[in-house]
Amino acid sequence: MQVFSRRASQSDCEILKTLENEARASLDHFRGGVRHGDDFELVGDQWASVIADSSINTFVAGVDETVMGYLVARLGQAKAGKIATIEQVFVTSDARNMGIGDALVSATILWAKAESLVALDGFALPGDRETKNLFERSGLVARLITVTTDLKN
Repeated sequence: MQVFSRRASQSDCEILKTLENEARASLDHFRGGVRHGDDFELVGDQWASVIADSSINTFVAGVDETVMGYLVARLGQAKAGKIATIEQVFVTSDARNMGIGDALVSATILWAKAESLVALDGFALPGDRETKNLFERSGLVARLITVTTDLKN
């Protein structure tokens, strides 16, 4: 079993769409997941545009030739300099604990360092221990906790 990670290509659009739908469905299991999903539009049929966008880096990873996970990082600016924010990271449930998430984050960190970024941020929902642990294994630690209340009711 050989885990790989690489930048996404146009040939990955269909699998990215499938994985994104699975990722979106999994948000319902976490506190704040539905609202978080509402904050980010589904890429859906627009993956080709996202892959071509120079302000967004999309990585895929898997085993042998099979893509089983993806990560989307968007470039941004902070006072200290250029940063990137991991907006989506997902590994299909059947492929967890195989090192695919670690490969995605490692590839992103290498890219961020090569681009001389000053920081890499990410999001983990409350209760999403797998994502939190993935980030922490890679050296990304909490710096801000956002709290909210629903005022519609």
